[in-house]
Amino acid sequence: MARRASLALVAVVVILVSFFAPGANARPAADSAILFVGDGMGPNQILLGRAAGGGDPLGMERMPYSGLVTTVAVGGEITDSAAASTALSSGYKTEGGMLGMTQNRQPRETILERCLRRGKSVGIISDDSLTGATPAGFASHVPSRGMRLEIAEQMAASGAQVMMGYGRDDFLPRTEEGKTVGRDLVTELRRKGYEVVFTRDELSAAKGQRLIGLFDDDKAPTLDEMVKAALARLSRNENGFFLVVEQAWVDWKEGDPSGVALDVLALDKAVSTALEFARSRGRTLVVVTADHETGDLQVTAPARLSVLSSAKGSAPQMAEGIDKDRSNIRQVLATSAGMSDLTDAEVNQIKSAKDSGNAIAAVISQRAGVHWALGHTATPVKAFAFGPGAEKFTGELDNTNIPQRIADTLGIGPLEGAQR
Repeated sequence: MARRASLALVAVVVILVSFFAPGANARPAADSAILFVGDGMGPNQILLGRAAGGGDPLGMERMPYSGLVTTVAVGGEITDSAAASTALSSGYKTEGGMLGMTQNRQPRETILERCLRRGKSVGIISDDSLTGATPAGFASHVPSRGMRLEIAEQMAASGAQVMMGYGRDDFLPRTEEGKTVGRDLVTELRRKGYEVVFTRDELSAAKGQRLIGLFDDDKAPTLDEMVKAALARLSRNENGFFLVVEQAWVDWKEGDPSGVALDVLALDKAVSTALEFARSRGRTLVVVTADHETGDLQVTAPARLSVLSSAKGSAPQMAEGIDKDRSNIRQVLATSAGMSDLTDAEVNQIKSAKDSGNAIAAVISQRAGVHWALGHTATPVKAFAFGPGAEKFTGELDNTNIPQRIADTLGIGPLEGAQR
C-alpha cells in the first residue's frame, strides 16, 4: 500500500514538473508577423537609401538583429522574383518563373496559407501589380508567373482579408482575339463581402474589414499608407495576423542611383510604421529582406554618396522637366538633384544622349562613385529583424529559412519539408 502511494506521489510530481517546466504549454513567442521584401534590394542599394536620407542609419538598419541571405534558385541558378518568392513563402527552392510549387510542379503550402488555416488574418501588399511574382508567390500555385488571370483567380479565392496593389485589369474580364477571357473578380469579391477601392481617397474613406485595393499610378496611395490601412484591419484578430509587403521598384531602376535610393526610403518609411506598431502592440515579429540583388551595384572609393541627399526624383522623372531643346539642363539638375555645378562635359553628355533620363542617371552615378551591371545577381541580401524570435534571423541564412523561422516563432510550424 505504501509503495502504491509512493508511486502515485512520484507520478503527480512528474506531471507537475512537466507542466510547469520552462516552455511546457508555453504560448508562442509571437502571434503576428510582418515580412517586408525589397525587390532587387542588395546591401549597396541600402547604402544609397541611407545616403539619400541624410547619412544616418535607416530604420531597418536599426533593427536589433541582422543576417545575410543567399538567394539562388534550384540548382544554384541566379533567381528570378518568382523562384525567390516561392522560397520566401514556402521554404522550397524552385525554377525561375514558377510560383508556389516545386520544380516538379508539386504545390507547396505557403506561410500565408498556414497562418490562414490557423485562424490568423492575412494580408498582401505591393506597390506594383498584385499578380506580380513576389505577392503572387504567397497565395497562388502556377507553373508560370505569366499566368496572370489564373493568379488573380487564385488570389481572389485565397481568403486573404486584405490585398492591395496595382493591376486592376487582371481582376476584370477582357477581350482577346474576339473572345472574352477572365472573370469579373471585382464583382465576385464584393459579393463575398470585400470593400473594393481604386484610389487613395477611396482607401482613406474605406470602412470594411475585408479590403481589396486595385490602384493605378496617378491615384495610388503610398506603400506606407497601404501598410497603415492593412494593420488597422488585420490587428483586430485576437489570434494574430501575417502581412507580406513588397516594395517592387528597386528592381526596375538599376543604373539610376537616385531612383533606387528614393525607393529604399519609401520602403523604410513603411518599415518604420510597422516597427512603431510592433513596439506598441507587442508579440509582433518584423522581418525585412529582399528577393535578390539587381544591378551588381558597386560602390568604389572615393565614393560621394552624399550627392544623393538632394535628389527629389528618379532620373526619368528629372528628365521630364527638360525642355525639348534641352536648354534648361543646368536648372533642372540644380532643382531636382541639388547639382548646381554641372560641368560643360556633363551637360553635353545629357544633351547629346538619345535618352536623357539614362544620361542623367549616368552622370549621377559617376558623381556618386557607383557602378552598375545589368540583371539579377547572386549577391547575398540583408535580413533585419525586430521583435519576438528576431534572434533567429542572424548569421548566414538561405531564403528558404525565412518562412520556417517565422512559422516557428508563431508556433504554427514546421512547414512541411521547408528548410529550417
